Amino acid sequence: MNNTTGVKTILILAANPANTSRLRLDAEVREIEEGLQRADKGGQFKLVQKWAVRSRDFYRAILEHRPQIVHFSGHGTGIDGIVLEDETGQATLVGKEELSKLFKLFAVKGVECVVLNACYSEVQAEAISQYIKYVIGMTQAIGDKAAISFAVAFYDALGAGETVEFAFDLGCSQLIRLKEEDTPVLKTRIIHPADIQFEVDDIPPNPYQSLSAFEEKDAAFFFGRKEYTNQLFEMVHQQLLVPVIGASGSGKSSVVFAGLIPLLREEGIWVIESFRPKSQPFDELALALVRQLEPNLNGVEKVIKVGKLSESLKKQEVNLHQVASQILENKPNKRFLLVVDQFEELYTQCQDKEEQQCFINTLLTAINRKSIILIFTLRADFYGYALSYLPLCEALQQFKHK
Repeated sequence: MNNTTGVKTILILAANPANTSRLRLDAEVREIEEGLQRADKGGQFKLVQKWAVRSRDFYRAILEHRPQIVHFSGHGTGIDGIVLEDETGQATLVGKEELSKLFKLFAVKGVECVVLNACYSEVQAEAISQYIKYVIGMTQAIGDKAAISFAVAFYDALGAGETVEFAFDLGCSQLIRLKEEDTPVLKTRIIHPADIQFEVDDIPPNPYQSLSAFEEKDAAFFFGRKEYTNQLFEMVHQQLLVPVIGASGSGKSSVVFAGLIPLLREEGIWVIESFRPKSQPFDELALALVRQLEPNLNGVEKVIKVGKLSESLKKQEVNLHQVASQILENKPNKRFLLVVDQFEELYTQCQDKEEQQCFINTLLTAINRKSIILIFTLRADFYGYALSYLPLCEALQQFKHK
């Protein structure tokens, strides 16, 4: 495989939505990684992992990591497509046409092999193989054990310096005892990226987001929520906390990012930062703050800075209102708007109740000191969780919410 740096990147994209049967994806990825570490003595490969993959994560991860091999682990449904996640963590399908166009674009960016380790993925493999030299799909359902055995042997062989064809055959050989040796199929095609011809509609403007939230860059395509957006706009100017609460999929994030924020930017008085709590809310908060404090910081220095700030905030050695004041120090007449999107992740992904409460206290203290204006979006079915913590309950009673 061609790579000017000599190190080939394997990008593993994994998806197992909440409403699908559980797969042992963590075991598959762990064993692939361990196998490569044993076999790849020359450091030929770098492994990158991306979990809970949504449609946009597919292209974002490829753009960021420039892999030579893209490996998908998850569910497949045959002609309907492979299964990714939507914004709510539920299943959404990506069909062969979308995948084909996607890999047509990335064929000229260095992707040379695609592995679809998912049931009935041969349909998608065939479509992708028009543009990618090596594509592996599955002709039928494949069990967890077989999927792991095939993948581990395949990457063991690549790590040892063998060809894709040899690696594929070795992987299949491990499925004989499971009677699934005919399930994987390798599609090869002699293809030269320079010969790929692009049509005008290969990169179409697509204002329809399906279940994905509109982002700030999608503002030009965001319609129908003007009154709601204007109400939020007024609330941001009148109160320090603006909770946006609604049912799953009701467009809470969209109205904030594609409706409200572009409107606020027109005023020219706002410093705006956003994040999601995920499993480590203080890490995510610190990362958002560092983006404002030192926007040109990268690499290891950024990781260290974020880690130190996260610990300081968690231990209350540094307060959020102090950091906010520092951010605004050289920005006279500016106001700091902090958006916490999908606030329910604080309850679904962070399992430490003390950390949950400490995080909430950090935000509320900054509000009380009038150093930030806080917006958070919250699914209505988690409103009870918010009300169960008295300080947040009192804040929600004090401030109007949408």
